[in-house]
Amino acid sequence: KMSYSLEPAYLVQNDLTRLIIDAGKNPINKWFFSDGCFSFASEIEKSPNTWLHENFVVIKDREIIAYFEANWCKPLNIISNFRLIIFNKKKGFIVARAIFDYFEYLFVARGCKAFNWFVATKNLHARRVYEKFVKKYFGHLVGKRHCGQMAYNGEVSDIYLYEVTCEEYFEWKEKSGK
Repeated sequence: KMSYSLEPAYLVQNDLTRLIIDAGKNPINKWFFSDGCFSFASEIEKSPNTWLHENFVVIKDREIIAYFEANWCKPLNIISNFRLIIFNKKKGFIVARAIFDYFEYLFVARGCKAFNWFVATKNLHARRVYEKFVKKYFGHLVGKRHCGQMAYNGEVSDIYLYEVTCEEYFEWKEKSGK
């Protein structure tokens, strides 16, 4: 069965912190920590704060399988940065479904005007995933920034900035019948 829930991260703060720290030990995740480190105090809010942050987890069968972290730029009502980490790669299809639910929440319930995220050019797997996503569903490449991110091991990379506007999202939704 595909049932899962998208929950505020603060509800599972301790378990989530352990998962993020463990994920940080895996070199494949070195680009998740965009500032080069993980800081517990600034990453996971102790209580919900949907004015500046949107921190959610995807839970299936009591297991945290992914974490979404977004920063609002208010009062423009745009998401200025987004991060995603998948803890259980075998459940990636569920995470993909949850991402669409998350976009629905942001654009419909919260009235988001634009959603921005970036990826290190050296993060080849994530780059391919984002390029395929934008080509197949919605969004666009905004551009490239030189020396935009440092991995936790000190490696520096250029970044690509992607964006989804509310118009692109609603146009896709109408065309796809979602």
